[in-house]
Amino acid sequence: MSAITKIVILAVCAAICASQPVDKLPILKELPSSEIGIGTPEQEITIECATVDKDPNVKYSWLKDGKPYTPHANVVKRVDEGTLIFKKPDRSDEGQYQCLAQTEYGVASTRVITLKKRFMDPPNFTLKKHKPIEGKPYKLDCTIPRSYPEPEITWFRKSLTDANDNKPVFGQRLTISDQGDLYFSNVTKEDAKPGYKYVCYGKAPDSGEIVELAEHILEDVLPNKEPINNDVIEQYVTNEKTVKAGDSTYLYCIYGGNPLAHPDWFKDGKNVNNGPKDRVTRHNKSVGKRLVIKDVWVSDEGEYTCVVDNEVGKSQKHTMHLHVVSAPQFLKKGQPKLIVKSGQDFTIPCEAAGVPAPELSWSLNAQRLPSERAALEPQSRGNSSSAELRVRRARESDAGYYGCRATNDHGDVYSETLVSVQ
Repeated sequence: MSAITKIVILAVCAAICASQPVDKLPILKELPSSEIGIGTPEQEITIECATVDKDPNVKYSWLKDGKPYTPHANVVKRVDEGTLIFKKPDRSDEGQYQCLAQTEYGVASTRVITLKKRFMDPPNFTLKKHKPIEGKPYKLDCTIPRSYPEPEITWFRKSLTDANDNKPVFGQRLTISDQGDLYFSNVTKEDAKPGYKYVCYGKAPDSGEIVELAEHILEDVLPNKEPINNDVIEQYVTNEKTVKAGDSTYLYCIYGGNPLAHPDWFKDGKNVNNGPKDRVTRHNKSVGKRLVIKDVWVSDEGEYTCVVDNEVGKSQKHTMHLHVVSAPQFLKKGQPKLIVKSGQDFTIPCEAAGVPAPELSWSLNAQRLPSERAALEPQSRGNSSSAELRVRRARESDAGYYGCRATNDHGDVYSETLVSVQ
């Protein structure tokens, strides 16, 4: 065998040997959500923790609220994985969970997952009776109970004698605010239908059960003895509102009066009435008294003004401010696996954006990163933060799982890179 042939064979062998460990390096699957709601005990909850290739040699353990966690009788650990299955979750299972995976290369870790109990504390209430004045604005109150998350509120007009006669309240004159109250732009005789009551319902976040929160009866509609006044009258408006990017929201401009007004909407002086299919539009069941913003963008933050004019009375306008916050998102992050030669330098990028700008932190093998071997250069610019990790003249002790976590008040993201020094 010639010297050249030997060199070629050795080179091929080296390439194969170098590529095999890369394919087999145990990497944990990324977890998609950082918060899970605990519903009824019948609803199982699964927190996944497993390597991509399901390496049987990995040893898994868990932390709950930063302390070692031993699953109780109603929590099952999936075979050959760290995955936890909560068979009958309850309030005692609330907490922050993190999975650790011991491999021959170090300790891998997942992002922190929060389990939080869904609940609703229905309020005590009594049936209220009313005699509003015809043609004037009116409000029926409904207090949103303490709950997580906030319940979905609906109003129905329900028969006092027939439980099956229960129809949702809707119409151009009727608007439900984000506080749960029902507003009449102007009351008519038809609103006081004999034998019926107005009922406010909330959907319980834990069970999905529909729960009564308030009951009202319009006993009569009294005649209006005052001079005719066609002015629009403020009933409920948004002043300041904070919403998370990606959510949907309403801005409210509920004005009463007769004839009915249809508000026009402006953002920073620009008309945003738009069309029925647009992401931002006044075209919904409220006939303009709500501005819907679907899938909120950070750029939606600004000053909104509604102009209310019924073309008879004096026009009104109201200005409100929308603040938009967002959970962190990575702009740059390290690759899952990184193979370096002993003595070489390596870097792992970490840059994330959020509102407010997130704080970045590094870990090595699920522990706070020692600073003597790495140079951290945190930088902030606008709503983004970056902290590139640099290790000079890598040695075997620098191998392991490097994690970068970006956190603000509205969430967090986590990325991990396994570094193998050869």
